[in-house]
Amino acid sequence: MKQRTALGVVGGRVGLMVSFSLLMGHTATAQLLSKPSEAPAAEALPAGYVRIPTTRLLLLPPAGFGTAPGFAGLRRGNNAVQVYELPTTNYYTNAASFGPTKITARGGKVLTDNAVQVQGYPARLIWAEPQPARRSYQLAFGDSTFAVLLTTTPYPAADTATGAALRQALLSARYERGAAPDPFARLGFTLDDKASRFTFVRQMGNQLIYTLDGGRAEPFGNEPVLTVIPMPFSSSMTAADVADDLITTLRQYGLTDYTVRRTATTHPHELESYEVEAYGKLRGQKVLIFQQVTVLRNTAIALEGIARDEYEANLAEFKKLTHSIQKK
Repeated sequence: MKQRTALGVVGGRVGLMVSFSLLMGHTATAQLLSKPSEAPAAEALPAGYVRIPTTRLLLLPPAGFGTAPGFAGLRRGNNAVQVYELPTTNYYTNAASFGPTKITARGGKVLTDNAVQVQGYPARLIWAEPQPARRSYQLAFGDSTFAVLLTTTPYPAADTATGAALRQALLSARYERGAAPDPFARLGFTLDDKASRFTFVRQMGNQLIYTLDGGRAEPFGNEPVLTVIPMPFSSSMTAADVADDLITTLRQYGLTDYTVRRTATTHPHELESYEVEAYGKLRGQKVLIFQQVTVLRNTAIALEGIARDEYEANLAEFKKLTHSIQKK
């Protein structure tokens, strides 16, 4: 959701990077700089590259990694690269928000923070230790017309070979300009947006945005909004961990007075899900927060709605949509 976005959240149990994309779409004055020459066509790229489904990005995957069925990125076991592609936003405008602050705010350490180039575009590569003995990379690059964020799930610090392979994969990124990909192409689930008044309006990075009657939700406005975020999930995590990390991210962007009023385990269409209903304040305004985390094999689908008024009516509509989730 729009109220929750900024570039540098890394780590936690989930390794979420959900807060980059929507801030990139709603910040003021862009610093328009000259862009490099057009990206090479896919057929001109070196052998071994793969196109990341639902994005315009190509990557050279490390050995054993393949495209992930449940989210945009690569995966091998518990190690993953997540891709957040933002084709209509501006890298320069928000580059300053991508940095160590959000990492250290979550108790992590920044090991290196380097300005680099990716495919001729300006980029920033951060190597961090978000948890003790666990390390991760994140890379942002783009120009005045798009921005891309790539992040790895935390890997064991002692596994230097995996770390080196993940770093090389991020730096191999290639961006293809052209027609927008289908955001639902490789998702392992479906949602029926005819089941409620919330309908799909657009994709922002790895997030699917649903608004009431398909209207435009203005940043920091009063409109209810629901986001759907597929992400890697491992056996060491729980659905409650995912929900907790989403709330931690919201706290960094002004959530206070968070109070849970109900939690439950549900089974929409036989998919085990964890639900949270809670109240809080965002920018001083009371909000109702609804979360449903549905685990589908090695993917967690986090569905999160925020309503600033008509709490019970919006909650009922949130549930109509999230309970329509089905495995493809």
